[in-house]
Amino acid sequence: MSKENPDKLQYFQDIIAENIIYYRKEIGLTQEELAHLADIDRTYIGYIENSKHNVTLGVLIKISEALGIEIQDLLIKQVNRSPIDELNHLFPSIRKFQRLAEKTNGINDIFQDNGGKLLQVLLITGLKDLPGREGNDAVDKDGNEYELKSVNIKLTKSFSTHHHMNPTIIEKYRKVDWIFAVYEGIEIIEIYRLKPKDIEPYYSKWEEKWHRDGGKDINNPKIPLKYVRSVGQLIYSIGDDKIFKESKL
Repeated sequence: MSKENPDKLQYFQDIIAENIIYYRKEIGLTQEELAHLADIDRTYIGYIENSKHNVTLGVLIKISEALGIEIQDLLIKQVNRSPIDELNHLFPSIRKFQRLAEKTNGINDIFQDNGGKLLQVLLITGLKDLPGREGNDAVDKDGNEYELKSVNIKLTKSFSTHHHMNPTIIEKYRKVDWIFAVYEGIEIIEIYRLKPKDIEPYYSKWEEKWHRDGGKDINNPKIPLKYVRSVGQLIYSIGDDKIFKESKL
């Protein structure tokens, strides 16, 4: 049986300590908050971050889950890596994300047309994409179709609709429920469901404007996020653990 190499052990303890601090601060957690999420004593977290404790596999699993990362991310040096090293580290996971998109919804490019964002709402709600359709965006297992809208709250506080809004488009919209996905950057944080009656005030207003302007299509009228939150049914909200969970319609 080989003897334990104290230098190698300390090397990995130092890497684990650096990585826990790095990921903890990256998502804005204190030691106390991380300890609570991982169900570990706060002083134990302090010992680990100071490279003063030989951490067990079970504890590493708890910490990685609390940080929302894979356990191997704690074992590979993260601090002071070059951008190309960071890209090489991240891209295998991106490839897995792309394969998941292709397998479940036929999304061929997660970087095009918000494919990566769309996949999040589809997997959470259980909806299926309707690619290449002039009309509704998704369908459930019973064949009911839905219009999907999204907003990145880091950029704006209202949902875009259609670049050529007119009575024909409005009549199509009146026949389906709308799913509004709220993102903070690339991550989904809320999903709301609105029925046609909930959006009718906007349909009526757009129709009136269309007729008042002599039949001129309206360029992308907006629906405020504040309105969606006030009248919509909240069907999904991200938890403190930042873990995606299914929330069927």
